[in-house]
Amino acid sequence: MDLIIDRLRRALTLDPTVYPEIADDENATVQAVGVAALASLIGSLFQEGNFVGRLISALIGAAIGLFIWSGLVFLSSKLFGGQAPYIALVRPIGYAAAPFALGLIPFLGFIGLIYSLIIQIRAVREVAGLNDGAAVAAVLLPFAIIVIPIVLLLAALGVALAGLGMAVS
Repeated sequence: MDLIIDRLRRALTLDPTVYPEIADDENATVQAVGVAALASLIGSLFQEGNFVGRLISALIGAAIGLFIWSGLVFLSSKLFGGQAPYIALVRPIGYAAAPFALGLIPFLGFIGLIYSLIIQIRAVREVAGLNDGAAVAAVLLPFAIIVIPIVLLLAALGVALAGLGMAVS
Protein backbone atom coordinates (compact mmCIF):
# COMPACT_ATOMS: atom_id res chain seq x y z
CA MET A 1 0.00 0.00 0.00
CA ASP A 2 2.90 2.35 0.75
CA LEU A 3 4.13 1.90 -2.82
CA ILE A 4 0.74 2.88 -4.26
CA ILE A 5 0.49 5.94 -2.02
CA ASP A 6 4.04 7.00 -2.92
CA ARG A 7 3.32 6.59 -6.62
CA LEU A 8 0.05 8.51 -6.29
CA ARG A 9 1.83 11.36 -4.53
CA ARG A 10 4.51 11.45 -7.20
CA ALA A 11 1.99 11.23 -10.05
CA LEU A 12 -0.13 14.00 -8.56
CA THR A 13 2.95 16.22 -8.21
CA LEU A 14 3.88 15.47 -11.85
CA ASP A 15 7.16 13.74 -10.98
CA PRO A 16 8.35 12.62 -14.45
CA THR A 17 10.19 9.57 -13.08
CA VAL A 18 7.08 7.86 -11.72
CA TYR A 19 5.27 7.29 -15.02
CA PRO A 20 7.88 4.98 -16.62
CA GLU A 21 8.22 3.23 -13.25
CA ILE A 22 4.48 2.51 -13.18
CA ALA A 23 4.43 1.60 -16.88
CA ASP A 24 7.20 -0.99 -16.44
CA ASP A 25 5.72 -2.63 -13.32
CA GLU A 26 3.48 -5.56 -14.32
CA ASN A 27 1.92 -5.52 -10.85
CA ALA A 28 0.80 -1.92 -11.41
CA THR A 29 -2.03 -2.95 -13.74
CA VAL A 30 -4.21 -4.09 -10.84
CA GLN A 31 -3.09 -1.06 -8.83
CA ALA A 32 -4.06 1.30 -11.67
CA VAL A 33 -7.51 -0.28 -11.99
CA GLY A 34 -7.89 0.02 -8.20
CA VAL A 35 -6.91 3.70 -8.20
CA ALA A 36 -9.33 4.48 -11.05
CA ALA A 37 -12.15 2.52 -9.41
CA LEU A 38 -11.63 4.06 -5.98
CA ALA A 39 -11.45 7.60 -7.42
CA SER A 40 -14.64 6.95 -9.39
CA LEU A 41 -16.36 5.56 -6.31
CA ILE A 42 -15.34 8.53 -4.13
CA GLY A 43 -16.37 10.98 -6.84
CA SER A 44 -19.84 9.44 -7.05
CA LEU A 45 -20.59 9.05 -3.33
CA PHE A 46 -23.10 11.89 -3.06
CA GLN A 47 -24.75 11.56 -6.45
CA GLU A 48 -28.41 10.72 -6.62
CA GLY A 49 -29.70 7.22 -7.11
CA ASN A 50 -29.36 3.82 -5.55
CA PHE A 51 -26.14 3.58 -3.52
CA VAL A 52 -25.45 -0.06 -4.41
CA GLY A 53 -26.09 0.66 -8.09
CA ARG A 54 -23.74 3.64 -8.00
CA LEU A 55 -21.13 1.53 -6.23
CA ILE A 56 -21.26 -1.23 -8.82
CA SER A 57 -21.39 1.12 -11.79
CA ALA A 58 -18.51 3.23 -10.44
CA LEU A 59 -16.27 0.22 -9.91
CA ILE A 60 -17.09 -1.63 -13.12
CA GLY A 61 -17.41 1.53 -15.20
CA ALA A 62 -14.05 2.83 -14.05
CA ALA A 63 -12.30 -0.42 -14.93
CA ILE A 64 -13.91 -0.73 -18.35
CA GLY A 65 -13.52 2.98 -19.00
CA LEU A 66 -9.82 2.85 -18.11
CA PHE A 67 -9.11 0.17 -20.69
CA ILE A 68 -11.21 1.82 -23.41
CA TRP A 69 -9.82 5.30 -22.75
CA SER A 70 -6.26 3.97 -22.64
CA GLY A 71 -6.87 2.28 -25.98
CA LEU A 72 -7.96 5.56 -27.52
CA VAL A 73 -4.94 7.38 -26.10
CA PHE A 74 -2.68 4.52 -27.25
CA LEU A 75 -3.99 4.78 -30.84
CA SER A 76 -3.75 8.54 -30.76
CA SER A 77 -0.19 8.41 -29.40
CA LYS A 78 0.77 6.09 -32.27
CA LEU A 79 -0.42 8.76 -34.72
CA PHE A 80 2.13 11.12 -33.18
CA GLY A 81 4.98 8.61 -33.08
CA GLY A 82 4.46 7.15 -29.61
CA GLN A 83 6.50 4.05 -28.83
CA ALA A 84 4.73 2.66 -25.74
CA PRO A 85 2.82 -0.62 -25.73
CA TYR A 86 -0.86 -0.40 -24.85
CA ILE A 87 -0.56 -1.87 -21.33
CA ALA A 88 2.32 0.49 -20.52
CA LEU A 89 -0.11 3.39 -21.00
CA VAL A 90 -2.99 1.74 -19.10
CA ARG A 91 -1.01 1.71 -15.87
CA PRO A 92 -0.08 5.41 -15.54
CA ILE A 93 -3.43 6.51 -17.00
CA GLY A 94 -5.11 4.54 -14.22
CA TYR A 95 -3.08 6.45 -11.67
CA ALA A 96 -3.97 9.68 -13.50
CA ALA A 97 -7.63 8.98 -12.70
CA ALA A 98 -7.04 9.82 -9.01
CA PRO A 99 -8.25 13.44 -9.35
CA PHE A 100 -11.71 12.16 -10.30
CA ALA A 101 -12.22 11.73 -6.55
CA LEU A 102 -12.63 15.53 -6.48
CA GLY A 103 -16.08 14.91 -7.98
CA LEU A 104 -17.15 14.35 -4.40
CA ILE A 105 -17.39 18.15 -4.06
CA PRO A 106 -19.58 20.09 -6.52
CA PHE A 107 -17.59 22.13 -9.05
CA LEU A 108 -14.36 20.33 -8.21
CA GLY A 109 -15.22 17.43 -10.51
CA PHE A 110 -14.37 19.63 -13.49
CA ILE A 111 -11.06 20.60 -11.90
CA GLY A 112 -10.39 16.89 -11.31
CA LEU A 113 -11.01 16.22 -15.01
CA ILE A 114 -8.56 18.94 -16.08
CA TYR A 115 -5.96 17.79 -13.56
CA SER A 116 -6.35 14.19 -14.73
CA LEU A 117 -5.78 15.27 -18.34
CA ILE A 118 -2.63 17.14 -17.29
CA ILE A 119 -1.31 14.05 -15.51
CA GLN A 120 -2.15 11.91 -18.54
CA ILE A 121 -0.29 14.27 -20.84
CA ARG A 122 2.79 14.06 -18.63
CA ALA A 123 2.47 10.25 -18.45
CA VAL A 124 2.10 9.87 -22.23
CA ARG A 125 5.05 12.17 -22.79
CA GLU A 126 7.29 10.19 -20.47
CA VAL A 127 6.11 6.66 -21.35
CA ALA A 128 5.49 6.99 -25.10
CA GLY A 129 8.55 9.15 -25.72
CA LEU A 130 6.65 12.07 -27.21
CA ASN A 131 7.46 15.76 -27.07
CA ASP A 132 5.14 18.11 -25.19
CA GLY A 133 3.00 19.07 -28.19
CA ALA A 134 2.56 15.50 -29.39
CA ALA A 135 1.67 14.33 -25.87
CA VAL A 136 -0.95 17.08 -25.55
CA ALA A 137 -2.39 16.13 -28.93
CA ALA A 138 -2.32 12.41 -28.12
CA VAL A 139 -4.48 12.94 -25.02
CA LEU A 140 -6.71 15.77 -26.22
CA LEU A 141 -7.55 14.28 -29.63
CA PRO A 142 -9.59 11.37 -28.21
CA PHE A 143 -11.04 13.73 -25.60
CA ALA A 144 -12.21 16.07 -28.37
CA ILE A 145 -13.55 13.18 -30.43
CA ILE A 146 -15.68 12.09 -27.48
CA VAL A 147 -16.62 15.42 -25.91
CA ILE A 148 -17.39 17.57 -28.97
CA PRO A 149 -20.13 15.27 -30.36
CA ILE A 150 -21.71 15.02 -26.90
CA VAL A 151 -21.73 18.81 -26.50
CA LEU A 152 -23.19 19.24 -29.99
CA LEU A 153 -25.84 16.60 -29.28
CA LEU A 154 -26.79 18.29 -26.01
CA ALA A 155 -26.93 21.69 -27.73
CA ALA A 156 -29.16 20.27 -30.47
CA LEU A 157 -31.37 18.66 -27.84
CA GLY A 158 -31.61 21.96 -25.99
CA VAL A 159 -32.59 23.80 -29.19
CA ALA A 160 -35.18 21.11 -29.99
CA LEU A 161 -36.66 21.27 -26.49
CA ALA A 162 -36.73 25.06 -26.63
CA GLY A 163 -38.53 24.83 -29.97
CA LEU A 164 -41.09 22.45 -28.48
CA GLY A 165 -41.63 24.81 -25.58
CA MET A 166 -42.29 27.73 -27.93
CA ALA A 167 -44.64 25.63 -30.07
CA VAL A 168 -46.65 24.54 -27.02
CA SER A 169 -47.09 28.06 -25.65
